[in-house]
Amino acid sequence: MNNCQVCGNPITRKTSFKPRSYCSDNCRDFNKYKNAFEDKLLKIKPTKESRKLLRGDMFRLSNSISIGTLTHEVENVF
Repeated sequence: MNNCQVCGNPITRKTSFKPRSYCSDNCRDFNKYKNAFEDKLLKIKPTKESRKLLRGDMFRLSNSISIGTLTHEVENVF
């Protein structure tokens, strides 16, 4: 059984076609939007002040992953 490229959970749905890379539409969409975001981010030329704001946004986004993961772990314990 394969694991999802985004979240690492097992891919449970079977297919007779190309093997699945994602366990859900949410994981597939996340990867699609992450790649599109990265492409667009590399094409903009932000000012020094805007770079600070962008870094702050990225920091908050990365923290939401940690907080979200912690929430799921706590829910699974009980």
